Amino acid sequence: MKWEVKDEKNCRKVIEVKVEKERVDAVYTKVFNSFKENARIEGFRKGKAPESMIISKFKKDIDEEVTKELVPETYNEVMKELNLNVVTYPMLQEVKPDADGITYKIVVEVNPEFALKEYKKVKIEDKKLKEVTDADVNKELDRLRQYRGKLKDSASDTAKDGYYVTIAMAGFVDGKAEASMTSDSQFLKIGAGSMIKDLENGLIGMKLGEEKDINVTFPKDYFEKNFAGKHAVIKAKLNAIKELDMPELTDAFAKEVSGKETVAELKALIRDNMAKQASDDIRNFKVDQIMKKLIDMHSFDLPQGLVDEELTNIINRYQKNLQQQGLTLQALNMSMEELRGKSRKQAEDNLKSIYILRKIAEAEKIDVTDADVEVEIKRIAEETKDNADNMIKQAKARGSWESLKAKLLEDKTIDSLIAAVK
Repeated sequence: MKWEVKDEKNCRKVIEVKVEKERVDAVYTKVFNSFKENARIEGFRKGKAPESMIISKFKKDIDEEVTKELVPETYNEVMKELNLNVVTYPMLQEVKPDADGITYKIVVEVNPEFALKEYKKVKIEDKKLKEVTDADVNKELDRLRQYRGKLKDSASDTAKDGYYVTIAMAGFVDGKAEASMTSDSQFLKIGAGSMIKDLENGLIGMKLGEEKDINVTFPKDYFEKNFAGKHAVIKAKLNAIKELDMPELTDAFAKEVSGKETVAELKALIRDNMAKQASDDIRNFKVDQIMKKLIDMHSFDLPQGLVDEELTNIINRYQKNLQQQGLTLQALNMSMEELRGKSRKQAEDNLKSIYILRKIAEAEKIDVTDADVEVEIKRIAEETKDNADNMIKQAKARGSWESLKAKLLEDKTIDSLIAAVK
C-alpha cells in the first residue's frame, strides 16, 4: 500500500491512498468464495453454481464487500502510521476500485503550525484598583432590598421619577401606527431606562388616568434599525402608579439574603465580593489587551471545521441571550447570514487565543496535573456547598475533567503572561 500526503490551506491535508492489486485480489478471492458457498441460484444446489454465473449475478455486491473491508482496514493503517493530530472528523472521498487496485482520498484537518513571536515583550496599559467605599456597599444593599421589595399602590396620584407605572400606549412614526409600540398594559419603572428616555421623562408629572401625547426621538444607534434616528408620537394613558415597599435592613434580612448573622457581616461579605470583582476587572482589562496583541502578532491558518463549530456556539449563546430578553433576530432586523458574518472573526479570534496560549504553555513548560484539577473542584464545592467527592466522580464520568484541566492550564498561562508583560 502507498500513500501521499498533500498540504492544503486552512490546516487541511489530503492523503491519497493506493491499495495494490495483490492485496485487493486476496480479499476479492475470500469474498468471492463466500458468495459462491452461500449463493442460491435457481437450477443449482447451494454452492454449486458456476463461477461465471456468480460473477455475472453478484459482481457489484462482491466489489462493494471488498471495498467495505479494505478501505476501513487500510485507512486505520495509514492514520496510525502518520499519527496526525486530527481535530475534526476525517472524510473519505473518491473511493475508486480499478484494474490496478483501489484508490481513495482521506481529507483531514489538523492543528495549525506556527512559530511564537516575542510574546514577553508585549506592552499593556495598567489600571488602578478601585477602592470599595461605604457608598458602594450601601448601593448594593439597596439593590438587595429592592430585589426583595414588594410593589404597593402609591398614595400619590402623580407619576414621579423612580415610581412604577402601568400605561396604555400607542406609537406613531411618520403618522403610521406601529404595532411594536402598542400595548394596553405596559409596565415600567420611570428612570430605569427600560424604555426610550423621552417616553420615561414624558410620564413624569402625569396624573392617574391622564392621557398625553409624548414626542420621542429614537437614538441613532437604536437596536430596531427601522426606528433609529426617527421621531415618533406616543399616545399614553397612565392607568396605575405603584411604589416599591422595601424591607428594612435588619439582622433578620441579612440572614435571609446571605446566611450571615448580622448586617455588619453582610456588609463585610459585600465588601469582599466587590473587592474581588474589582480585582477581576483589572485582570480582565489586562487579559483583553494581552490577547488582542498576541492575536495581532500571530498570523496562521485555522481548521475551518473548528471555526464553524465555534461560530455555531457563539450564535447559539447569542440567540439564547436574545430569548431571555424576549427578543428575536427578526425584531433586531438582522438575518442569520448577517449574524454569522459578524460573529466569524470572534470565532477565529477565540480559536487563535486557544492555540497561542497552548503553545506558550509548552514553551514555558507550564503544566496542570490531575491533583490541580481535584484542588479546583474542591474549591468550587466549598463555594457551592456541594459534595466534592461526588463532583470529582461526575467530572470524570461526564467528560468535563479534561475541559476543566484545559481551562486551568489557560488560566495558569495567562497569569504567567500578566506577570511577564508590562
